[in-house]
Amino acid sequence: MFDLAYQTIVVVIGITAILASFGVILCASPIYSALYLIGNMICLALLFLLYNAEFIAAVQIIVYAGAVMILFLFIIALLGAKKEEKTSSWEKPAAFAFVPVLFGELLMALTADAGRPALGQFTEELIASVGNAQAVGMELFSRHLIPFELASILLLAATVGVICLAKFPAKIGGRRTK
Repeated sequence: MFDLAYQTIVVVIGITAILASFGVILCASPIYSALYLIGNMICLALLFLLYNAEFIAAVQIIVYAGAVMILFLFIIALLGAKKEEKTSSWEKPAAFAFVPVLFGELLMALTADAGRPALGQFTEELIASVGNAQAVGMELFSRHLIPFELASILLLAATVGVICLAKFPAKIGGRRTK
């Protein structure tokens, strides 16, 4: 009985996450798209909680849904949120056709045992003894330090670029003015 209820909760949260991701794509207003993305991140954090990854769930809420998405909302508000005009294009049907291909690839990757990477140095016993947060920290700041720092520099450069674009609008064929 408990297993059925657990699986039902996982499926409901998963479907909600999928619907929120469709809301991000299909919504014409950038503010509503960002709010749908926050809802999607909250659903992902709930899934992490259900799979006993408390630290990752907390990071998902604090860093992504909290800090990054609030920053996105401020940038959208700074630039002015204008609704996107609906035009017929081939990109949207192509994107929807690409989704089943991606799911098929994911299923192939999950079923292929030979292609799975070997388990790392962190076993379940080691993680249970040191804790989730320390295990993630040891892995992040040892083997993945350079990608972590490069991602933070990329976010900083994108934020500075958006602020510069918002503060100094460019004239067509002329120099930037204040």
